[in-house]
Amino acid sequence: MKNNRIGIILVVSSLAVIALIVAMLLQRQQADAAAQMRVQGLATIRSLSALPAPVLVPRAGQYGVLDSVLANGGRRDFAYAAVTDANGRNLAEVAGPGVILPPAVPMAVSGFAERALLGAPGMPAVREFHGPVADPEGGRLQIRVGYYEPRIADGLKDLPFYGLVALAVFLLVPLIYLVIKREMAPLAKLGEQLHTLAGAQGAAAAPVPATREQDVRGLALELNTYLDQAGRRIRELEESSVANLASGRLLEYTTNKMQAMLHCQPDGLLALDPGGDITFATAKLEPLLGVPVTAVLTQPVDTWCEDAELRAVLQRLRSGAADTRRPLNFEFEPVRVPGKRLHASVSPLQAAGGAVSFGSLVVLRDVTAEHLARAAGNDFVAHVSHELKSPLNVLAMYGELLADPGTAPDERIEAVNVVQDQIERMTSLVNNLLNVSKLEMGTVRPERHRVKLHELLHDTWQQAQPRAHQKHVKLELQVPHDIPAVSIDKDLFRIALNNLVGNAIKYNDAGGSVVLSAEEGDSDVVITVRDTGIGMALDDQARVTEKFYRVPETGPNQRGGHGLGLYLANQIVELHHGRLSLESQPGQGSTFSIHLKKMPSLAESANVL
Repeated sequence: MKNNRIGIILVVSSLAVIALIVAMLLQRQQADAAAQMRVQGLATIRSLSALPAPVLVPRAGQYGVLDSVLANGGRRDFAYAAVTDANGRNLAEVAGPGVILPPAVPMAVSGFAERALLGAPGMPAVREFHGPVADPEGGRLQIRVGYYEPRIADGLKDLPFYGLVALAVFLLVPLIYLVIKREMAPLAKLGEQLHTLAGAQGAAAAPVPATREQDVRGLALELNTYLDQAGRRIRELEESSVANLASGRLLEYTTNKMQAMLHCQPDGLLALDPGGDITFATAKLEPLLGVPVTAVLTQPVDTWCEDAELRAVLQRLRSGAADTRRPLNFEFEPVRVPGKRLHASVSPLQAAGGAVSFGSLVVLRDVTAEHLARAAGNDFVAHVSHELKSPLNVLAMYGELLADPGTAPDERIEAVNVVQDQIERMTSLVNNLLNVSKLEMGTVRPERHRVKLHELLHDTWQQAQPRAHQKHVKLELQVPHDIPAVSIDKDLFRIALNNLVGNAIKYNDAGGSVVLSAEEGDSDVVITVRDTGIGMALDDQARVTEKFYRVPETGPNQRGGHGLGLYLANQIVELHHGRLSLESQPGQGSTFSIHLKKMPSLAESANVL
């Protein structure tokens, strides 16, 4: 029954298509005939209007042009032709059977035109074409030609062609029906499979009547049922997926945050799994070990690690030795980064009181500065002890000399001078220590005043003269009297100048010279201490202002020192927002320059110290 219904629908549809095609063909044929008629009508009226009036209007008893050319028009649709004067009288005319000529249009027509006219009862409509005719006698004439409008019935002459078209379309119906019947066969199996799937998923769907052949409607019902169940299942899976995605995103965010925090740590980190394989490393390892992070993560330990201490610990972690479950600390110097010292801390990653192990964490920290500070501190303590012990020994020795009643007056004077020098030496050391302590504790606040630089440098030059004379060093002062004043703490700045001049004298040779000078620049005032002493290497210049650092000396004439003078001078200059620069060459002396900003012009009238 369902297949018969499909066949009836196909037959009715094919008949409707045939009728629509025939109607469209007839309409197209009628439109083509009307267009052809207008072209012929306009061409004819133009040709006739070019002829003179005597040719178009023959004399009585003569056969005219209209009779010979337009008799029945040579066409079945010809209706009439006529030459009309200004009064509407037909001077010459021809007409088809049963045709009554309509009245002419007014003579006001100045060109070629056309008009549609209703035909007589039982006759088709007429389309008339008219235009003016040249009259040698000055009369106003017009030529008119009429044709019947095309009718649908005129197209019935092509009825055999339309029949062939209808037959061709109608013969397609059985072919389409067979194709549909053939394609519908798998739909039944598909419907049964969908019904089985829906039942397997436990769907409470309305049962579809079992038929031998399943149609599209039944298949759509089965498909709808299955899609509903699949949609519900998909929604459940989507909800579960969204929850899993949110959990995954949260876990990824937490992991990324933890990794970002670990990468921001100043120390290098190595994370190892329980098997001892490296699973995570921060970029801080590269400057510490001199090894790219990619090599640490991808290559064996023996390939990238050249440090015996670290390699031994990593191999023990890989072997799973029992002692690797306890924290371990050691220090080593990396082979690929000379001059650096690292502290390694190995800690097990455990949970549940040690029952669960996640591996180990190795933390590498740069302790070079601490190591150097400890070494410098030890050297400083030893040096200060020596600096204090030597004056005390001298004081004890010359004290015994002064206590001896038999000591000559000249020897007593020399002893007193020596005692005074040693006291000044100890006082200088203690004062430097106290000043450094104050600076580092932040208790020093410079009290700035407008100070005449010429007078300050002159005082410094005078105070250093005895020391220079004793050392047989020439001390010169080259400061112009009109050098501008500066805004500084006079007492603090005097300490910096004394340390610079004292070092220049101390590290000079007998017969050398020290020049204390100052000059005005565009935006600053530069104070220079230049000597002809032993100078220093480039590596020493970079560290000479570090606390406790002393330039290594060789030879018998080694100068004593505690490594605080230049450090203290640099700190005082920076406290005044200035800059201390150094130029030096070994054996050719050194030049220390203090750059201070010039005072604003508004402060020139302030009190001067």
